[in-house]
Amino acid sequence: MKNFTKFLCISVLASVTVAAVAESYTTLGDGTNYTLQLLAETSGSGVSLESDGVYVLDGDITIEAGDSFTLDNGVTLKMGNNAQLTIAGEANFDCTDLTTITKNAETDEPKGFYINTELTDFTYKLTNIRFEYAGLRAFMTASMEMKNCQFVYNNGASSSSGALAINLSDGSYVISDCDFIENIVPAVGTGANVAVALTIENCLFRDNNTENRNKPQVNLTAGGNNDIVIKNSTFEGAQRDKVGGISVSNMMDIAGTNNVLIEGNTLTEHRYGITTLGALNVRIINNHMVNNNHETNAMNGGSGISIYDTNYAQDVYIEGNYIENSLWGITIIGGKNVNVGKTEVDKSASDYNPGRNVFVDNGNGGQLYDLYNNGTNTVYAQGNTWNVANQTAEEIETVITHKADNNALGEVIFMDESNGLESNLIDSYTFNSASKQLSGLNDCCVVRVYSLNGSLVNQVAVEGGVANLSELTQGVYIVRINNSSCIKVVI
Repeated sequence: MKNFTKFLCISVLASVTVAAVAESYTTLGDGTNYTLQLLAETSGSGVSLESDGVYVLDGDITIEAGDSFTLDNGVTLKMGNNAQLTIAGEANFDCTDLTTITKNAETDEPKGFYINTELTDFTYKLTNIRFEYAGLRAFMTASMEMKNCQFVYNNGASSSSGALAINLSDGSYVISDCDFIENIVPAVGTGANVAVALTIENCLFRDNNTENRNKPQVNLTAGGNNDIVIKNSTFEGAQRDKVGGISVSNMMDIAGTNNVLIEGNTLTEHRYGITTLGALNVRIINNHMVNNNHETNAMNGGSGISIYDTNYAQDVYIEGNYIENSLWGITIIGGKNVNVGKTEVDKSASDYNPGRNVFVDNGNGGQLYDLYNNGTNTVYAQGNTWNVANQTAEEIETVITHKADNNALGEVIFMDESNGLESNLIDSYTFNSASKQLSGLNDCCVVRVYSLNGSLVNQVAVEGGVANLSELTQGVYIVRINNSSCIKVVI
């Protein structure tokens, strides 16, 4: 019996030792370029060939510095529970055909790929890879170019920050034409102390952070002296009450220019659309935001755009955005300089902003809130289309909250004091708002009048150099004088 027990213990230890070898494998760092095929032929690597073009990884592999890795094109890599491929050296993930990284067994939760390197002068290229249930974590100062990749159903085993988690400063990332769909965690996330040069362009984000934690689909930190750019992408929410669209913050007061550009994106059905926090230099331009109102308590959020900066260190330029059916259109808490439209200055001025933001049905509790200035600084918001029947000072005042409502708040200047004229630097034309006459048109026989959405409203004959616009109802119009000149008039 004692001998049997001793034999059993030895057998168990032997099996544990064999399993340990299979669970963790590190290459020698002798300059070898590894592929899945080579690893499958390497004893103890944990990689096996299941069938033609299908590999299985049951444990952890580290491609040591000095070695390199090339992902086999067009294959499927099935990863076991907690399995991870770590890259410490150079690697090539540039596939011409779709290559899939997924889980092995139905209950497995693999970590995925982990780039953990001290390389600085190298660019990791990832193309045509589908990360399914598995993710990618990058801890590096190198660069990355990712194109035509998919991240779906990520389980959060590698990181709670995101299906693509960025965890070290000074790296440079370009993500284009990629899809992030129904990941348990956010789509892309960085640490609060991580400054990264990051460009996201032409990507699709659909219902990420399905566990509904208090994080947006894309959750980034300021770039320091590097730029953050998010443009021409689609963000589709799933009406979750904790999940916003885009957030860029500087909670750790990272020094630098901290330039952020958020442009040309569509955001729908989130808790909020876009939020920025802390010392940043932000431009929010031509985004389309609808139904970002799924915060259950309006006092906790639900804005199309939210500017939060109680230290008054954030510069923000907001132009050409469409915001519909949020609990609040734009909310401003603090901010060093928030410019939502400044048309009263010359177009060559550094702070000129044509505005062109459009607000539709934003409000809560039976009250419309297009813009809420909850800070003490003055905010310019000229040249916009407000959610009122007539674009007059009296009516616009009803959808803006500022000093006129609470003397402790800063003022919002929303009417252009230049008598309703924006003339593309052509000084010869004059619009008299009292008589509704546009004069100085001696070289013109007819003017065309358009609404702000581009529809032709009227054509008015010019007599004696004057166009009489008195037939127009109250509103904001674009008057085209010739092929090169146009004027905005407020009637």
